[in-house]
Amino acid sequence: MIRLPESMERIWTMKAKGMREIEIAESLGISRQAVNKSLKEAKAKLFEAFFSLAETFSWEIVRVNAEKGFMVARGKCGGRATRVYAFYIPEKGIRAFFDNEIPEFVLQHALEFGIIKKPDKRELINALES
Repeated sequence: MIRLPESMERIWTMKAKGMREIEIAESLGISRQAVNKSLKEAKAKLFEAFFSLAETFSWEIVRVNAEKGFMVARGKCGGRATRVYAFYIPEKGIRAFFDNEIPEFVLQHALEFGIIKKPDKRELINALES
């Protein structure tokens, strides 16, 4: 399972939920430079993880957003073309779902991370695709 190191994940999560770098630094008692470095490393690791996942399953990447922790890809499932939505879920790692098979916990995650305003699958798919 691909996961960010605990301290890096905490910083990335705070930023993904909308905190500014200076606020993160102050709340954790570290320098802004340390926050910035951790965020750069987290983004690189997430990009690498999403690209590796796509390569492993021969998916064509449509969009990657490492700041919010998601990827949209095109793939094949059961011989038919399908959309793949992958999310980095803190403490769990990357979870991928096909087409509209998005579980409730992912809707809550997207709501918490500011990807959507209300827990609605159609709104989430529109936000991911735009």
